[in-house]
Amino acid sequence: MPQASTIQQELISTDVQEIISYKPHWFIRKGNMIFFLVFAALLAGTWFISYPDIVKGSARIVAIDGPKMVNTKTEGIIKKLLVANEATVKENQPLAYMQSLGRHQEVMDLKQWIESVEVPVRADSLELILKFPLATFAQLGELQQDYELFYIQYKETQQLLSSGFYQQKKKALLTDIGYIASLKNNLQKQNNLLQQEYAVQQKDYSAKEYLTNEKVIAPLELNQEKGKMLLKEQGLEQMNNQIINSNIALHNKQKELLELQKFVSDQKIKFLSALLTLKAKTAEWMRKYVVTAPQGGKLYYTSFFTENQLVPVNTDLFYVQPETSIYYAELKAGQDGIGKISNHQNVLLRLQGYPSEQFGYLKGSVSYISNMPSRNDSFIVKVALPRGLVTNQNKKVYFRNNLLATGEIITSNRKLFDRFVGRLYEILKRN
Repeated sequence: MPQASTIQQELISTDVQEIISYKPHWFIRKGNMIFFLVFAALLAGTWFISYPDIVKGSARIVAIDGPKMVNTKTEGIIKKLLVANEATVKENQPLAYMQSLGRHQEVMDLKQWIESVEVPVRADSLELILKFPLATFAQLGELQQDYELFYIQYKETQQLLSSGFYQQKKKALLTDIGYIASLKNNLQKQNNLLQQEYAVQQKDYSAKEYLTNEKVIAPLELNQEKGKMLLKEQGLEQMNNQIINSNIALHNKQKELLELQKFVSDQKIKFLSALLTLKAKTAEWMRKYVVTAPQGGKLYYTSFFTENQLVPVNTDLFYVQPETSIYYAELKAGQDGIGKISNHQNVLLRLQGYPSEQFGYLKGSVSYISNMPSRNDSFIVKVALPRGLVTNQNKKVYFRNNLLATGEIITSNRKLFDRFVGRLYEILKRN
């Protein structure tokens, strides 16, 4: 038994000795040191690594003088397409004709004539309508009745011009006024002579009256002299009546001239009113049956339209892209983080219709921040786009109405260490 106990002690001592004499791997021996170094490196990295604060919001791309849609104003058939796709057009250039009862070319000619005479007519220079007479139109469709009413005023106004009836009547009245004025002048001269003769006759009568009182001549001679003086007075009265009649005739002629001038003035007003009415009717017809370009630029079809195709009202036929446009974004930011937003901060816009993985994103900067929130308790932030609609991958984005995006306003770059310490402080403060 003692010998067995001694052997067991030797065996146990050998195992213990192996465990005691075993040397661990260097990683295990240096584990605490490595962990401390890694932790110190991470902690140092938080001091050098910065991460920006971001305020997100929904945005809408807005264009100043951007592309404009061209749609139909009435339901009907496309009579003629005048411009090809991707063609360059000018402002107010006709793009398509819609079916109408009238001939489009006649209406266009009528419109051109109205534009050529409107400014001179407003300036009271009606003689221009003699140089540019109104053509006869018979296929104006819905405008035909309005044209006929205007044509009546047009013909009456022609009579006011140099070769017209009213101008000739005015010349005749002026001639009559000249004749009456000359006659009145002659009557006035005759009246002056009669007054001189009457004055001489009065002197003769006074002398003979003195001689009669002195018994030098008989009273019969005084009566004869008095009769002569009465005849002179009668002649003067008749002359005064003739002068009054000439004044009345002159006044009547001047009154006729004033009435004629008033008629001419009224007719000019009627003509201008009729011209403007026809202009408005023509513009309304053009708005319905002639599709025109709202601005200059390049035209694009919105679909595969063909002639003789029936289209409903308010159908978008084309849109015109101007050569240059200015774009900006209207971003709606919530209450969270609004105080960190300031001008000139960078903004990233990711368009919903153009995935950022394929097209990239737009870069902008804050140019305006509203002081008052809107109805949905959000603030409006205007974002300037210095590169327009060119993404960070140099890809051009084509503008469309209601082009939506998600905006990210980079307010500041904070260190990870500050974020960690700030978060730890909040946790400790809560406890």
